Amino acid sequence: MSLWRVRTAVEDRPGGLSGVVNTLAEHGGNIVGLSVHTDVRGVVDELVVDFPRSPDAAVRELSGQCPTGTVTAVAARRREVGDDVTRALLLTARLRSHPNRLPGALAELLLADGARWTNLAPGEVDRGTSMLVPVGPLRGVLVNRESHPFTWTEASRADALVRSVMPSAGPVPADRVIRTAEGLGLCLGQVHETEAAALRALHRRCSPGSLRNRYFAGVSEPGAHMLRVFCDAERGLTVAVRPHGQEEPVALGHLMYTLDPGVGEIAFLVEDAWQGRGVGTALTRALTVVAADWGLAEVRAETTLANTAMLRIMRRFGASVQAREGAYVHARLPVAEAVQGGIGARNRNGGQVVRLTEPG
Repeated sequence: MSLWRVRTAVEDRPGGLSGVVNTLAEHGGNIVGLSVHTDVRGVVDELVVDFPRSPDAAVRELSGQCPTGTVTAVAARRREVGDDVTRALLLTARLRSHPNRLPGALAELLLADGARWTNLAPGEVDRGTSMLVPVGPLRGVLVNRESHPFTWTEASRADALVRSVMPSAGPVPADRVIRTAEGLGLCLGQVHETEAAALRALHRRCSPGSLRNRYFAGVSEPGAHMLRVFCDAERGLTVAVRPHGQEEPVALGHLMYTLDPGVGEIAFLVEDAWQGRGVGTALTRALTVVAADWGLAEVRAETTLANTAMLRIMRRFGASVQAREGAYVHARLPVAEAVQGGIGARNRNGGQVVRLTEPG
């Protein structure tokens, strides 16, 4: 018997995992561990499997079923079998006493070949085999693994381990002031049910096209149930956007939890008169920072092909865009790469996009 770590992309639909499990069982594989990752390829499952002999035949068959055609199998050790959360907590406790051992801890967390201190020069990073984990403004840890690339979920885990041993700056506040590329100050504030009249007035000022891009249906204004959803912290965060010094909101931003582990959903509605002024870009950046504070690995936006403004913003931040059924598309943004890489601070052309400041 031999242990192997098998990674394969899985179709994101009910029963998508059953085909993988059946194939492994047909080849005598006994699954002793499972973790779910998100990545540019979609949902990636890592299974620790005990095989009675070589896994080659199973890997070949899985490759024919895999949406991407890429399945990896890496020999595993007995001590690697166990709960990922438990291992992360033990590493955190160890780093409390020896924070200088962070590279070794990251290598152990990610089952990497090695890790070392480095500066933040991006030229060192081979995205196929390496990942740069920022630790401060001037240095980071370069983690290497030849067997298979790092996923967005692993990037989020690495970032969470670093933040667990660094001095806490406290949670990102929901009430903030953000600035667009032109320096326009916008105040963000978490919505409350007492603001129902102002939120309904915002919807009435929006055109049917803007409302359709946001809700995909004929919603003219939010009803009582929708307002309760907006204000329910168990479902996520909804913020109203007001120009600095003004009372009436001109946009709404949402970051909501999903049933997929480590994944949030982002959406926003911008009043027509304020579209094209950088409000959506600034709001996306602010909500992505909140997603990082929550420990999410990915944020998604579901929209339509007609919503070119939303797609342009998500692509600017580095999201991949995938077509869904009909005219719908999913934009998927890796949180750790977006925040650590400073995509929100500078766009691909080097221009300033948005900066966050404290209220005042």
